[in-house]
Amino acid sequence: MSFLLFIILVILILLASVLRWRKTRYMLVLLTLVLFFGVGTGVAPRYLLNALQQDYQVKPNVSWRENNVIILLGAGTVKVPRTHDVEPPFFAYGRITETAIQYQYCQQTKSVCWVIVSGGDPLQNGEAEAKVYKHVLVSLGVPENMIITEPNSMNTWQNAEFTRRILEFDHDFTTFNQQNSRIVLVTSGLHLRRSEQYFNHFGINAIPIRGDYVVASVSWLPSGYEFALMDFALHEYLGYFRYYVYNTMGWNILPKKEVFAAGVMKSG
Repeated sequence: MSFLLFIILVILILLASVLRWRKTRYMLVLLTLVLFFGVGTGVAPRYLLNALQQDYQVKPNVSWRENNVIILLGAGTVKVPRTHDVEPPFFAYGRITETAIQYQYCQQTKSVCWVIVSGGDPLQNGEAEAKVYKHVLVSLGVPENMIITEPNSMNTWQNAEFTRRILEFDHDFTTFNQQNSRIVLVTSGLHLRRSEQYFNHFGINAIPIRGDYVVASVSWLPSGYEFALMDFALHEYLGYFRYYVYNTMGWNILPKKEVFAAGVMKSG
């Protein structure tokens, strides 16, 4: 995303040169240099990432109740070239590990603890994120029969929408309500603000817990890593503000009820 921005600026500089708009060209060159060093040295991504994650720095101590659901959001998959195995990417393991840890905390209270893994196969690697992550969770000690997979969502909005369907429509858990239940949402720190926004829209008021925390390092020399972090941050802000645009346009329409009594379903 930041790369595309620089390409646009370069095109504008060339256009200003052809049209002999000297002042405009100088301003665009100055803007490009400021952005390049502001992003590459880590100043801009550090500020944006901190703003996204600052509310989630401290992980809350969850007060587990009679019935509990831990929702894990997918972060993609990778296909290993020689083996063709489909595995979680390196930045998904923080989420997965945190989910397993929270499950163990919940189990210590002798409460009912379910895990919903939400994620389809947007990268077309042949296996849904939910299924791939489930294998890792089982290897970390989470019982297979306590894991519910939601393998159809292709983005965060669908994560929330399809998880709502699981929570709302399973008849075996019609008594699951806010008085005796707890819902926990686990994803990356930079992804939590947007995820909370979407899940709240679908009536899922969950306790957010970060699986990781991303920090940009400020240095004198530009780094490609900082440009990658900038792209991650811009992606989150774009999704966050797009929500308000869609609300204004009337496009964020709920399929049925705006607020629902959450429930859980058994793993098939």
